[in-house]
Amino acid sequence: NDPRWDDQWSLAPARVVRSGIQAQAAWTLTQGSPTTVVAVLDTGIVPHADLQGRLLPGYDFVSNVSYANDGNGRDPDASDPGDWVDGSESWLPGAIPRSSGWHGTHVAGIVAAQGGNGVGIAGIDSRARVLPVRVLGRGGGYISDVADGLRWAVGASVAGVPANPTPARVANLSLGAAGHCSQEMQGALDEAWARGAVARDGL
Repeated sequence: NDPRWDDQWSLAPARVVRSGIQAQAAWTLTQGSPTTVVAVLDTGIVPHADLQGRLLPGYDFVSNVSYANDGNGRDPDASDPGDWVDGSESWLPGAIPRSSGWHGTHVAGIVAAQGGNGVGIAGIDSRARVLPVRVLGRGGGYISDVADGLRWAVGASVAGVPANPTPARVANLSLGAAGHCSQEMQGALDEAWARGAVARDGL
């Protein structure tokens, strides 16, 4: 009964969309688990009814204050202040003015929005807990921040940042960049895999 369900073609049965993930068939086997922690490394998250009660305390890894758009660098507040660009950003040459996309919240909903509650969409795992890890801001961000965010998300230590008390089993990085995966980013992915996490990025 989620009003945007018809827009979620990727969750459709195989007879409807062959390339879908067949979520409805999977849900006959399991509805997910509240012990599963999924880290969403993105622009941060804003409060939403579909995620209520399942957002864990995350961390903001955006180190550059201009990118951060929240007045400071790294801190324990992983909320999304917006990534709008209005053309006045002299430090971001060639940027096209745009409104905030709230991409981190969008991705968190795809992962874990509460299904069957008559609100928004249905997430793939409506019981999972979401760990917001803010690594991008206005104009993007640094690979070094993304790499540190991933390490922290899966329970590895990061200098100057408190330990993560709820390491993620899954890390989602719906982001991308030009060129090959950097050595630093590959190292963070290797760390995640070594710790038994499922991590995938678009870099």
